[in-house]
Amino acid sequence: MIGGQNGKAIKLKKEVRWIFFDAGGVLFDTPVKLGERVQEFLVKKGFSLSEIEKSIIAAKGIQTPFVTSFQEEEDFYKRFYGTMARELGDEALGDELFSETHYAAHCELYPEVIPVLEELSRNYELAVISNAMPSMDQVFSRLGIRHYFKTIILSAFVHTEKPDPAIYQKALDCMNAKGEESVFIDDKLINIEGAGRSGIKGFHLDRSGMDLAALLIKYNLLQKNLSG
Repeated sequence: MIGGQNGKAIKLKKEVRWIFFDAGGVLFDTPVKLGERVQEFLVKKGFSLSEIEKSIIAAKGIQTPFVTSFQEEEDFYKRFYGTMARELGDEALGDELFSETHYAAHCELYPEVIPVLEELSRNYELAVISNAMPSMDQVFSRLGIRHYFKTIILSAFVHTEKPDPAIYQKALDCMNAKGEESVFIDDKLINIEGAGRSGIKGFHLDRSGMDLAALLIKYNLLQKNLSG
C-alpha cells in the first residue's frame, strides 16, 4: 500500500482506469447491527434479554453454508430464525424475524457515496467485488446506485470469495481491465492483501479516520471534497 504524509494527495505510479469497491462498510452499511435489530424486535414482543440471548446462541450453532442462490439463502435464514423462534417457544416468529430484521432491508448509504460515485463515473469505470449472499444484489437497486457500476461481483454468484485471487481475476475479466491500472477499496486488510496478490493496488478504508471521499482525495483519484 502507498502511504501519505501531511494530508497531501498521492500520485499513483500507473494511470488508473478502473476502480473496484467492496460494498458493506465502504458504500453502505446497516446502522443498527443484526443483534440489535433482533433484540429490539423481540423486546417489543415481550421477551426478556436473557431469553433473547439464549435464542441467539442457539441459532449461532447452525453452521453457515456457502450460499449460492436466493433459495439457499432463504432456506438458511429460515433455519436460523426458526431455531430462535423454537427456543423462544413461538415458531410463528421465525418468518417475522426473517422479514423484519434481514440485512438487505436495513442497509443505508454512507452520506458521501452518491456524490463520489457521480464524480468518479465521469473518469473511471467502476465495479464491485463483495463477499455477500444473493440478497445483497437487491441493495444496489434499492439504494439507487446500480447504474454507476459496470459489473457487480458477489461471492455467492461466482462461488469464491475474497481474499481468493480467483474473485479478483473474475472481476478484472468481467471489466476487461488490467490489474496494474486498477485499484480496489475495502474496509478489511485481508482483502486488500488478496487484491495485491492479484496485481491490483489496494487501499484500506478505515472509517474511524476518514470517509470514502477523503481516501480517494488522498490517492489523487478525486479532486474535490465531496464528503457528506
